[in-house]
Amino acid sequence: MKVLLSGTLNPRFEALPEYLAAALRRLGNEVTLFDHRDFFLPGRLRSRVAALDRFDRSRLNARLLKTVRRLRPDLLIVNQGTVLTRTTIGQARALGARCVNWFSDFPAEFETGLEVAPAYDAFFLGSSFAAARHREAGLRRSFWLPFGCDPEQHYPDRERDARSPRHGDVPEVVFVGSHYPERQILLRFLRGLPVGVWGPGWERAADDPHLRPMIRGGALRPGAWRRLYAGCRVALNIHYGSFGPPDASGGLANTRVFEILGCGAYQVVDRQGDVLRLFRDGEHLVLYSSGEELRARVEEALLDEGRRREVARRGRDEALARHTYAHRAGVLGDPSAGDFAPHTEVRSSARASASPSAIVPPYPVRTGSARGPR
Repeated sequence: MKVLLSGTLNPRFEALPEYLAAALRRLGNEVTLFDHRDFFLPGRLRSRVAALDRFDRSRLNARLLKTVRRLRPDLLIVNQGTVLTRTTIGQARALGARCVNWFSDFPAEFETGLEVAPAYDAFFLGSSFAAARHREAGLRRSFWLPFGCDPEQHYPDRERDARSPRHGDVPEVVFVGSHYPERQILLRFLRGLPVGVWGPGWERAADDPHLRPMIRGGALRPGAWRRLYAGCRVALNIHYGSFGPPDASGGLANTRVFEILGCGAYQVVDRQGDVLRLFRDGEHLVLYSSGEELRARVEEALLDEGRRREVARRGRDEALARHTYAHRAGVLGDPSAGDFAPHTEVRSSARASASPSAIVPPYPVRTGSARGPR
């Protein structure tokens, strides 16, 4: 099958479009990539002059249609891509392409997603909460499709197992992700433990006496954080908006949920709705609902090597069995596909909760699809 995949392409940071393209090719498809963020003009200029912004957006839409006419793809997959108009997608469909969108991020551009969804043959969302909001709006071709992992990129170290000595530069407990207030608050509960933190923006926490010893560096390429996950004892995951209202995080299981499991790491993650729908607490990963519980789960893991190894093994097995990008590619290419079937029902509606002293400010709204640690 000929597939045209439109996404935000960054040669310095591989992410969902690259992983999905590789999976599609491994399944025998002919894949062409299109960068729908390849603007001619710099963003600062487009933001100041509306006419120039319209010109550049129109140019990108025309380029996509030109590519569709040249390739005549069977399937056009768009990842977010709100720069592509309903008219453009309609014209691509008229040219014979089945058009689907994997609107994977949340809450970025959610309202715009509601507007463009009717143009597509199918519209998949990374959050079950977001998919439910679409159906409440009468959008019957909108479905839930969570992230996945790429076994070719997210894998354990081949030369070691969980009993082997760690690499000297890999701390026992690792967190990789951008700085957000709720993350800083939670990580304070781990003061005194062997924690290393990497990601954009953590210089803002350099004056925090509890966080300063943990901060190791900024943004990492995927190969670097894979090595950290594969070499650590415990991999931490803290979702954006985890302590906010439902529409702050959408209950989303972020990319790290799947990537950490793919790397064979023991994952300690905040209690998000979609994580509970996809994985079992204590069997595939371990959940927490407060800073105190986070610390307790980490301390337990560091003391119990046998349980840590077993949970990490089962978590990776589950990720490879049901949650790779090859699985997701199969759904995107299937005209009869509907909502993703969860592995397990959510047994509790409890959300992560902070202690009264750990109040965070209102969550900023992300305005674009993420490229890099979140």
